[in-house]
Amino acid sequence: MLYFYNIEVPGGCIRIPSQEGRVGKSQQAAGQGLSPEQQAKCFRLLADLAQHLSAQDDPRSLQEEILAQSLQFFDCASGAMFLLRDDGKDVSQGPAVGRAEGLHIGALLEVAPVRQTVLAAAKPLVLEAPGLTLGPEFDGWKGMAVVPLAGRGRVVGVLVLGDRRDGRVFSDLDAAMMAAMGNMAGASLETNVAFAEFRQEMSHRMTEGMAELSRASAELARIKQLDDSLFVSVPVGIILFDREFRVTFRNSAAERLWPADRSVLAAARRTDLERRDPGWEAALRDVVNMQRPWRAEQVAFERRGREPVRVNLSSSPLLSGERGVVGGVLVVEDVTASHRMEERLAVSERLAGVGRLASMVAHEINNPLDGIIRLVNLARRVGAEGGDARLETYLAQADKGLNRLGTVVRELLEFSRSASGAVVPMPIRDILAEAAEGVAPKAREAGVTVSVDCASDLPSLKSGILYHVVLNLVKNAVEAMPDGGEVRVGASVRDDTLVIEVADTGPGIPEENLPRLFEPFFTRKQGGQGTGLGLVISKDLVEKQGGSLTAANRPEGGARFTISIPLAPGASGRLRP
Repeated sequence: MLYFYNIEVPGGCIRIPSQEGRVGKSQQAAGQGLSPEQQAKCFRLLADLAQHLSAQDDPRSLQEEILAQSLQFFDCASGAMFLLRDDGKDVSQGPAVGRAEGLHIGALLEVAPVRQTVLAAAKPLVLEAPGLTLGPEFDGWKGMAVVPLAGRGRVVGVLVLGDRRDGRVFSDLDAAMMAAMGNMAGASLETNVAFAEFRQEMSHRMTEGMAELSRASAELARIKQLDDSLFVSVPVGIILFDREFRVTFRNSAAERLWPADRSVLAAARRTDLERRDPGWEAALRDVVNMQRPWRAEQVAFERRGREPVRVNLSSSPLLSGERGVVGGVLVVEDVTASHRMEERLAVSERLAGVGRLASMVAHEINNPLDGIIRLVNLARRVGAEGGDARLETYLAQADKGLNRLGTVVRELLEFSRSASGAVVPMPIRDILAEAAEGVAPKAREAGVTVSVDCASDLPSLKSGILYHVVLNLVKNAVEAMPDGGEVRVGASVRDDTLVIEVADTGPGIPEENLPRLFEPFFTRKQGGQGTGLGLVISKDLVEKQGGSLTAANRPEGGARFTISIPLAPGASGRLRP
């Protein structure tokens, strides 16, 4: 809706569009009525002024335009504009021409008529002889008008006009037009100032925003450079792949350590993962499909024209905000040097163990060998004398000694070859059942019952190694119960670890013998029935699988041997029948 200022004069009314968007105060002035031509001229002049003011966006240009239009409109040679702050006391000098260039506005605003009419009532003050009202400073002015520039609720500026070129005094109609122009100019000034402040504030904010963006951009560039440097510098290989396992990024270490295939799965198939773990591919796919991390250690692969390497592989899902899983990250760690060091250390430990074993073997063999030599000498002496019944006795005893030596040698050979054996994966239940069946004849003779309690969802393992260990433990348990009893073999998976227990109802293990139970040639069997190498061999086999073999007495009586072998994470969910 368009609102108007009403300027009433005797015999007529001038309606002027409001620049404030609201109904302005009615400005009244005494004077003669306006003819239609005069009204049209007034509206035309005010419309031109509104058009000129609306074209200005710079505060200084707007002030100059207001002054210039006012001087032209009222045909004045002198004029000045002043802006007032909110409190009306702080005044800033605007443009000025003619006699008004040296005007002291502060003194002018303190004069009572100006203060009461212009500032308080927001009406123009028209003076025919300003020197009489305002003081001698204004002598010589040919008429003066002090016009308030009224904004919303307050006077935002003052316009001083004077020295009409035709020498006429300002009429009541001029005063009415001044009021209309003052309201229009005040609204324009207020809008312009507000817009300028807004523009300045926005410019300031934009400057701060751009500076912040510049700092953020520099920081991002620095972080990106740092990230790029880290990716290039880290000694581990980093490979990013999408949901189809296509490689999207690899750093320089990955190019050096990992096959150059564009597919992570294709590269992994060129390693020994299939031989080590038939379920590796399903586990690696679960990184993307199930968001389940995957890890494989000591993975080996050949490189054409280069030395083979061993690496540890670990993979995690790659997340991207609302998009969820977009692929995965594969970290490749070169452990070739540490693997070789472990091999050398294992050889050193084995050589040290051989040295310790040699001294024990010398003692273990020396006793029966000394007896055999002595018995053979006796047999030769008796034979030289013509022979008698003692010759057969001596030879029989020497034969026992030789058998004893043969047992020791076989056990030693088995110990030295304990790393070898069958590597065909078999279900755990079948391995335990075969081990129990292998001891069945001796168990029936001793009146011992052997039972197998095995969970149905257990993974497959290398049958030869585990079979040898379980067979030895069950055989020892049966031999510890010559008067009958029970042996229970159980297996389960606990926290990705295969746990096998062989428990019996026999006399148990004396507490003083527990610390020495896995020492070579330590045996509790009587009459030279054992060599003391069975448990040593079993422990060695289990440890080569990364597991452990422990012994303890059961609270209810009897002994319990526990085999613990770690499985790959999630292996119990990828079982083979």
